[in-house]
Amino acid sequence: MNDKTMEEVLFKAPRPHAPAGLLKELQAEIALPPAKQAPKAREWRNPLRRWFPALAFGVLMLSCALMIAVQASWSTNLKVQNDTLRATTADLPKLREQHAALENAQANHEELVQLRKDNEEMHSLQVEVAQLRNLPARIEQLQSENKRLAAAPTANANASNGASFFADAQAEAERVQCVKNLKQIGLAMRVWMGDNNDRYPASILLASNELSTTKVLVCPSDKARLPYAMLGFGKFQEDMTSYKFTVKPDEEDDFYPECIVARCPIHHNYLMADGSVQSVNPEKYHEVNIDGRWYLKPVNDPNFNERLAAPIK
Repeated sequence: MNDKTMEEVLFKAPRPHAPAGLLKELQAEIALPPAKQAPKAREWRNPLRRWFPALAFGVLMLSCALMIAVQASWSTNLKVQNDTLRATTADLPKLREQHAALENAQANHEELVQLRKDNEEMHSLQVEVAQLRNLPARIEQLQSENKRLAAAPTANANASNGASFFADAQAEAERVQCVKNLKQIGLAMRVWMGDNNDRYPASILLASNELSTTKVLVCPSDKARLPYAMLGFGKFQEDMTSYKFTVKPDEEDDFYPECIVARCPIHHNYLMADGSVQSVNPEKYHEVNIDGRWYLKPVNDPNFNERLAAPIK
């Protein structure tokens, strides 16, 4: 059987009948879409609502730009301040050197003023010493004149009183010269201490550069030591001086103005730490040792230790 034959047989076959109720079933299975409703009226919307994200982003970008500008301004100011500080720091060593030089100059000026005062006092003492050097010759001349008058026929019993007067004048002149010697020694020690951290010298000969001659180390009334006054400092020994030094060479930095530095056992003249010289009566004053330092204590003053001035820092 070929295709053509099969096609003819099929055309001649009876038409099939649809089952009953098929139409209803098909209609029941058909689902139609709901009917379209009429479109509602469009609600009003704020136009800014659409542009709000863009505006928010723009505000954010503007804020960032402002912050960046402020930070850039601060950074510029900081750089300027940093450059200024660097320039100042670069000049700081120079400023320190200038400040140190200024302080040094001020210290040197004060030291120069003090040295000038000391030099003026030294010159004044030298003038007084020169005047006192001529005093013995004047005294001898007056004594000779007194002897001549005493040998004259008109001499009387007052001649002996005149000789006693000149002897007393000679003794007073020697006492005054002793005071001046102690003042020069005190001045020399002060100058020496100024160059040695305010410490006293272990020996007065250490301050010999500040003394003009060895004569100031010999009391004019100390006849046994007067020949030593003609020696130079190279031959002068510590035991040749007439004055007794009682200050400790390792004295503390504290300043005790009432402390005894040196004394003359002949005239009872005392060189004090403040540079003054006191002539005392040994019957009214005596020396006392307090904490290794010597002081002049009045005989009738039992509260001397309590009244003693505190050290000056």
